[in-house]
Amino acid sequence: MMSSFAHLSLQEISIRLTMVPVIAAGLIGFARFRYLPLNMRYLALLIGFVLPLNALGFVFMLQHRNNLFLMPVYAVGEFWLLALVYGRSLQSAAFTRMMPWLVAGFAAYALVDSLLARAELAYFRPGQQVIQSVLVLGFVGLYFRKVLQELRIEHLRREPMFWVSAGLFIYFAGYLQIALFSNYLLYYSDRLNMSIWAVHSLLFIVLYCCYCVALWLSPRK
Repeated sequence: MMSSFAHLSLQEISIRLTMVPVIAAGLIGFARFRYLPLNMRYLALLIGFVLPLNALGFVFMLQHRNNLFLMPVYAVGEFWLLALVYGRSLQSAAFTRMMPWLVAGFAAYALVDSLLARAELAYFRPGQQVIQSVLVLGFVGLYFRKVLQELRIEHLRREPMFWVSAGLFIYFAGYLQIALFSNYLLYYSDRLNMSIWAVHSLLFIVLYCCYCVALWLSPRK
């Protein structure tokens, strides 16, 4: 195992390590599912959804095959399940009414965008990722607004949704920059391309480490 990593660069190693926290989060979610509140059960289902897609994409990457066709399915499923997580956590009537329209609108956009770009699915198309990032950052903003308004949480570090929201903020704030500027930067060199996606891998690892903490914490009484 060590010899297989010896010839890899630091960027290549970070990309290959992305599956580790996803598997860890999946195991924690499976083991603790019956004890989790409903919002964290939705999070566990989210991890169960993305785990096989990440594994398939990882295998395609090792085989030097294109895996970008998975991105629309991944984005829509992830957004839908995150909407359920935040719908349960915010307990806002307005958000609950708006949530189906947001999910359906994003799914329709992803479908149309993918159908119109069938010949270009081998290339990174950032539109879906930009919109998803902005919407999820909106969810995070609503959660932190609720926390600041109510001031009912005594120990924020013991609150699972704090870790979920902190991880999502770090990931999507960074991923939004990658999605906006990557198609311009990727033309410069393969090394820059690798560095950009290594940064994405580190953001992804941080996100799923935060998911692990959220799923591990005892439900708030």
